[in-house]
Amino acid sequence: MTQPPNGFDPNDPVGTWRAWRDATLDAWAKSMTAMVNTETFSQAIGAQLDALLAVSGPIQQSVQQYMERYLAQAQLPSRTEVVSLASRLTNIEFRLDDMQAQLDELTDMVRKLATATTPAPADLSVIGERLGAIEEQLAALAAKPQGRMRKTATEEKE
Repeated sequence: MTQPPNGFDPNDPVGTWRAWRDATLDAWAKSMTAMVNTETFSQAIGAQLDALLAVSGPIQQSVQQYMERYLAQAQLPSRTEVVSLASRLTNIEFRLDDMQAQLDELTDMVRKLATATTPAPADLSVIGERLGAIEEQLAALAAKPQGRMRKTATEEKE
C-alpha cells in the first residue's frame, strides 16, 4: 500500500488519530516550554516551594519525635545515639592508631638498643681500690667516736 502524497490515508482511522495526537503533543510541549521559561513561572514555583518547606518543617519535627519515642519503646537506638556512638568509636580508633604508632616507635628503639654494642665495663680494679680507700676512711671515722666515748667514761670515773 502506498500513501497519498499529503500523508492522509482515509482507509487508516488509527493513522488519523496518531497524527492528531502528535500535533497536539507538539503544541502542548511548545506552549509549556514557553510558559516554564518565564520569570513569573519561576517566582510562582519558588513561592510554592517555600510554602511547602515551611509546612513540612513542623511535620518533619513531629515525625522525628514520634520515631524517637517509638525507638525508645522498642529499645532500639535513635539516629542521634548511633551518630554519637559512631563518633566515640572513631575517636577510640584514632587513639588506638596513635598508641600503635607510639608502640612501634618504642619497639624500634628497643631493637636498636638491643643490637647496639655495649661499652666495655670500666676497669674494676680502680673501683676496687677506691672502695677500699672509702672503707678505710669509714673504719677510721667509726673508731674515733668510740675512743672519745671511752675517754669520757673514764674521765667521769676519776
